[in-house]
Amino acid sequence: MHKSRTVWAAAAGLTGIALAVTGCSTGSSSNSASTASSGGKVTLKVQTFNEFGYADLFTEYMKDHPNVTIVSDKAAKSDDARASVKNSIATSTVTDDIVAADVDWMPELLKSSDFFADVKTTDNAKRWPDWKMAQATDASGKLIGLGTDSGPQGVCYRKDLFQKAGLPTDRAQVATLLGGSSATWDQYFATGQKFMAANTGAAWFDSLGALAQVANNQQAEPFESKSDDSITVAKSDSNASKVFTMLTSHTDQSAHLAQWTDDWTKAFASDKFATVMCPAWMTQIIAGDAPDQKNWDIADVLPGGSSNWGGSFLLVPAKGKNVTEAKALADWLTAPAQAAKVFVKFGNFPSQTDAVKDATVTAKTDTYFNNAPTGQIFSNRFSAVSKQPYRGSHYFDINDQFGKALTRVDVDKTDNAAASWQKFLDAVKQLG
Repeated sequence: MHKSRTVWAAAAGLTGIALAVTGCSTGSSSNSASTASSGGKVTLKVQTFNEFGYADLFTEYMKDHPNVTIVSDKAAKSDDARASVKNSIATSTVTDDIVAADVDWMPELLKSSDFFADVKTTDNAKRWPDWKMAQATDASGKLIGLGTDSGPQGVCYRKDLFQKAGLPTDRAQVATLLGGSSATWDQYFATGQKFMAANTGAAWFDSLGALAQVANNQQAEPFESKSDDSITVAKSDSNASKVFTMLTSHTDQSAHLAQWTDDWTKAFASDKFATVMCPAWMTQIIAGDAPDQKNWDIADVLPGGSSNWGGSFLLVPAKGKNVTEAKALADWLTAPAQAAKVFVKFGNFPSQTDAVKDATVTAKTDTYFNNAPTGQIFSNRFSAVSKQPYRGSHYFDINDQFGKALTRVDVDKTDNAAASWQKFLDAVKQLG
């Protein structure tokens, strides 16, 4: 994914939300979604953010549907897109016929599911795995979003730094080194201890915040109880507490670089750290930030088993003037054939079960990562994902505070773990 839209999910978790309600729909006004709907001609506005890879697909769709004109309404930042959607709901206005949403927004949008059309059809009902469908389905069973991409994760690593530390460099051997199909966090940190002992000058990983995106997504209920949506982090044996303790016990292996900062992006080209948790879209970020660094590779393994980080949906506001046409376009854009095309060209890994198995997807290799079979690796990583964490009403805000708590310990070094955890609990308490 080119500068993944999913990047925002993590960035927002660390930096908060910019509520620029005028953000992404420049010049739009209430009920302007149907800018032309006469004589059989229909104009559909599609709001996305970052890079969904839809330009060629829009052209293809308009060629096959000469009555349809598609207008891309790409937000400058995903923060802007989220704010625009929330503003539309709050004011009950429709500015775009189709809106894209990150998975981390979905709990908020599901609370306003009446604002969106039910997009489930007989044909698409089995298009995605159950965990992906659940992320966009409300309590009544209404599907408000059609899945676009996903973020199955492996481990990206620097071959030259591994060699310098006396560790294997072959990607299959690295997967075995980290535990293979039985990989654990203990094994990952034990290997990190060996790496640090070799005194290469590099850290084992980039930051605690990056690891938290994996570890929290491996919890069934990281912050809230699925039974009643209550916040559980204050319990002494809470999942959040366990993850926080595990991570802050290994700050000595961190490069102390907050994700999405300039120092972090520049570090991919230098020798700051040897491993980074790597959802499919991260490969494009690494390649983009360090085009001349030839030593990055990727192993088909993940500490703790499997995890999906990110992924988005296309939603259709129910009060738009072209709901039928918008649902048809959204359904076509998220069909397996189109999802496979997007991955092959842009690297946004599909979330559709058939697309993940598509020959063009599994055959894809990445020359930047030493010709790694990224299509097959991420297909394997996707197949290992069987569930997603419960994201309750306060998930987004709690995740934001959790990231800040880790940053205080790992990056800013303003607090020890105990003091930062207490500040986290105090902040969460204010959420109600």
